[in-house]
Parts: sequence; C-alpha cells; structure tokens
Amino acid sequence: MVNVSMSDGSCEGGRLNKILIPIADFYDKEKITHGLQVLSVFKNPLIVLFHIIEVPSRTQSLNTHPYEKQIAEHRRRIEAIAEWLREQDYEVKVKIALARSIVEGIVTEANTGNYDAVLMLKRRVRKGFLRIFQKSISEAVIRSVEPVVLISLVDLT
Repeated sequence: MVNVSMSDGSCEGGRLNKILIPIADFYDKEKITHGLQVLSVFKNPLIVLFHIIEVPSRTQSLNTHPYEKQIAEHRRRIEAIAEWLREQDYEVKVKIALARSIVEGIVTEANTGNYDAVLMLKRRVRKGFLRIFQKSISEAVIRSVEPVVLISLVDLT
C-alpha cells in the first residue's frame, strides 16, 4: 500500500493529498478511468485534471483569446472524466493551460501548485534503441518536479 501525505501545516480541511493528473490528447474515457484506479490508495484527495495546449511561440506572449475554441473543446472532454471521478466521490478540478511545451507546463504547475503527487498516464513503454534517443514526457517530468511521480500504464489498443 502506498501512503502519501501532505507536509505539516498544509492540510486544508482534513485533505491529505493534492494530486495533479496531466491528461493528454487521447480521450477514451473507459481506458483513462481504468488507469485512474490507482487513486484508490489516496485518502480524500483533491484531484486536478490538467491539460496543456502547446503553443510553440518564442517571442509573443501566451494570449488565450485565439485558443478559446480549443480550450472549450478540451474542457468539455475532460469534464466527462471529471464527472466520472466525482461519481466515485472524489473532489475534482479541471485546469487547462497554454505552455510553450507540454513538459514545461506540467513541471511549472507541479512545482508551483503545492501538489503531493503527479499521476502520469503513460500510453506506451518505449523499447529497443528508441528509448536511448527519445525521452518520453513522463521521463522528463520525473527529472524536473518536486512531488512524487506515479506512472500508470493506459492501454490504448
């Protein structure tokens, strides 16, 4: 059994855990919810479903106005997952952000949001020579965030 708790003084209203769950562009609710079964080890967590819209801009500021339709579409899809979690008696928030890269967005949110854990839903494990030359998003996040990172494999086949 895994026991993760917040440090002293940061518990709000009996809450023991604040968990960040980055959600990628795949939205097969049945398969994602299977990957979220690991949440049963946490007691009374606040779950933040987090999606990054990648805006690879180097010079202009990240203005959300041109991305309003995209933000609304992602929010609608993620709300279906959030609703399922609420039916399981979890407290859930949905957060969508723009970032220059997915890794940068997840790392910034995880390190500044006072999270106790980051649950990464990994789609596949790289095999052979590819794993030497290409690093996955979850590997980059593990190296850069302060909270503990849990990885749950999600079978999308």
